[in-house]
Amino acid sequence: MTTVSTPPPLHEHHVPLPAGHELSVRERAGDRPAFLLVHGLSSNARLWDGVSAVLAAAGHRVVAVDQRGHGRSGPADGDMSYDAVAADLQALRGVMGLDRPVLVGQSWGGNVVLETAARYPEGFAAVAAVDGGFIALGAAHPTADEAWAALRPPPLADLAPGEVRQMIARSVEGWPAGALDAQMANLHHHPEGRVEPRLSLDAHEAIVRVMWATDPFARMGEVTVPALLLPVNGGEGEWAARKAAGVEEAVRRLPHGRAVWLDGAHDVHLQRPDVVADHLLALHDRAGRSGSE
Repeated sequence: MTTVSTPPPLHEHHVPLPAGHELSVRERAGDRPAFLLVHGLSSNARLWDGVSAVLAAAGHRVVAVDQRGHGRSGPADGDMSYDAVAADLQALRGVMGLDRPVLVGQSWGGNVVLETAARYPEGFAAVAAVDGGFIALGAAHPTADEAWAALRPPPLADLAPGEVRQMIARSVEGWPAGALDAQMANLHHHPEGRVEPRLSLDAHEAIVRVMWATDPFARMGEVTVPALLLPVNGGEGEWAARKAAGVEEAVRRLPHGRAVWLDGAHDVHLQRPDVVADHLLALHDRAGRSGSE
């Protein structure tokens, strides 16, 4: 394995897609096969910086993308369906010349990457979902309206930027350097000092409604490449039981699926990047062995 003491620097740039819009990416160079990293709902590519550093130090090319409507990719065009976001990843793979990368997503991004791997089975060497992929809002909420009421983000307009930063700082206390700035990058900072999520409220609601209407397990049997679930331990009661059942069902449905439970927060990729990266490197190795058989 090629390992360097210092990973290649991050290069942030916009990639035009054939459909006419652009996606922002954070890329590290490497000679070994690529990883394509996908964030969660109302998040951004910077949360993958620690993971990408470890993967790139092992010689891999790494691309972390801001999905449509998120981060620096600009506003959504109104279509937040799995058809649209999966097509974005497949198009990005082609435009950037990523030859069957390992596709990795967190939370909603985990659902996105499993859908993508099912729709484009020849495009990716393996797929991983970090505390996601099994999220079934339709099983948790009787109606889409109730799902949106439960998951609607809190308003930030009445809070001073300093208050928001302090609130987020408390949530990432003790995490690696850069964690606070990565989380703050989820927000747009207006010149007058007001902050708001970069993902519009309409686009956020559209994603929640798509998630509610979609059975995440329906297409898992079409994921023909090695698949890894990295769910996070924690919680109790009905929520924890539903999560454990979802992971078990996903492993049962995925033809080459495995699950490894991690300790940590929902954003464990930001909190414990070395641990997550080690599991992804092992998945890459498993995909290589599978492809040679």
